[in-house]
Amino acid sequence: MAEKSTSGNKFIHTSLAIIVSIAILFVLKVSRDVAVPVVFSFFCFLLFSPLLRRMDKLHIPAFISVTFVMVLLLLVFILAGWFIIMTVDSLIRLIPFYADKVVSLDRLLSVKLSAFVDLPEGASFLALLPVNWSNLAISSLTSISNKFFSFANVAMVVYIFVLFLLLERQSIIPKVLAAAPKRGIRVAVMFERITRQVSKYLLLKAVISAFTGFFFFLTAMLTGLDLPILWGVLAFIFNFIPSIGSIIVTAMTILMALIQFAPVWSSVIWVAVLTISTQMILGNIIDPRLQGGQLNLSPFVILVSLSIWGFIWGIPGMFIAVPLTSVLQIVCANVKSLKSVAILISSGKSYQRDSEREQVIERYLRKQQRKRKSPDEVIEHPDDVEDETIYRGDFILPENFGEKR
Repeated sequence: MAEKSTSGNKFIHTSLAIIVSIAILFVLKVSRDVAVPVVFSFFCFLLFSPLLRRMDKLHIPAFISVTFVMVLLLLVFILAGWFIIMTVDSLIRLIPFYADKVVSLDRLLSVKLSAFVDLPEGASFLALLPVNWSNLAISSLTSISNKFFSFANVAMVVYIFVLFLLLERQSIIPKVLAAAPKRGIRVAVMFERITRQVSKYLLLKAVISAFTGFFFFLTAMLTGLDLPILWGVLAFIFNFIPSIGSIIVTAMTILMALIQFAPVWSSVIWVAVLTISTQMILGNIIDPRLQGGQLNLSPFVILVSLSIWGFIWGIPGMFIAVPLTSVLQIVCANVKSLKSVAILISSGKSYQRDSEREQVIERYLRKQQRKRKSPDEVIEHPDDVEDETIYRGDFILPENFGEKR
C-alpha cells in the first residue's frame, strides 16, 4: 500500500509539474509585450556587469559608473535607430535598380532552365513561383518602418528598466540574505552564478559577433556588394542566434550578391567563399574554443530551446533562448526536486566542477556572515570571492589558455 501511495504521489507531482509548465509558457506567450522588455533589460544589465565590476575595482563612484553605462546604452539605441532609418531610405532608393537586376536574373534563369524543362515561349522562371514580388518588397519595407516605432517604444522601456536595475544592483544580494537568512545564501549563490555565467557568455558572444560583422562588412567592401554596413550589422545581430542565425545571414548575403552581380559569377563566388569561411572559422572553431563548457548546455537542448522560445516570443525569443535556458538550468540545479532536470539539460562535462564551485562560494558567504556585522558588508567586497575561490576556470579566457603542456 505504501509503495502504491508513493507511486501515486509521484504521478500527481509529475502531472502538476507538466500542467504548471504549460501554464507558465502560455502566460509568457500572452504577456509577450510586457515580458520581452523585462527580460531584455535584465540581459542588458548582465552584459554591462563585467564593466561595472571593473569600475568598482578601480574605486569609481557608483553614480559615475551608472551614468557612464546609461550614456553608452543611450548611444547604442540612437545608433540603432539611425541605422534602421538610413537602411530603409537606401533600400527605397535602390528598389528600381534591384527590380531591373531581378528581371535580368529571371531571364537568365529562364534560359538556363529551358535547356532542361519545356517552358512556354516567353515564360518567366519567377512567374512559376506563387509570389507577388513587388508587393512582397513593398510590404517588407512597410513592415520594417512600422517595426521602427515598435523598437523605439521597447527601447525606451528597456532603458528605464536597466536604469533601475543598475541603481539597485549592489543591494540585491544583501536584501536576499536579510529576507531569507536560512535559504538566502543559497539564493545568493544562484544569483551570483547566473550573473557571472550569463554576462560572460553575452560579452564573449558580442565580441565574436562584432568580429563576424566586421568581416562581413569587409567582404562587402572588397567585392563591391551594396550596403556593406547593413550586412555587417545583420551578421552581428544574427550571430546571437546559435546555428540558425549564421546560416540565415550567410544565405541572405549570398542571395543579394547573386541578384546584384549575376551573371558575373566570380564576385558571387568570392562573397560565398569569404562569408562561409568567416562563419566556419569564427563560429565553428574560435567560438567553441573560447566558450568551452561555460554554459553547460546540451547542443540538442539548445536547438529545442530555440524552437520553444521562438514559438513563445518570435524572433526576440530566439535571440535570448540560450541565456534563458542557461538561467533555467542554474535554477533547477539549486532546487533539490529539479536537480535531475538540470542534469538532463546540461552537457554533463562541467556539472561536478560547477557544483564544487557553488559549495566554495557558499562556504565563503557563510564565513563572511559570521565575520561581518551585517549582510550588507558581504557585497562590499566582491573581489574577495574571486581571490579565495576557484573562479579561475570560470573566466572567458583561462589563465593557462594557449600555453603548451
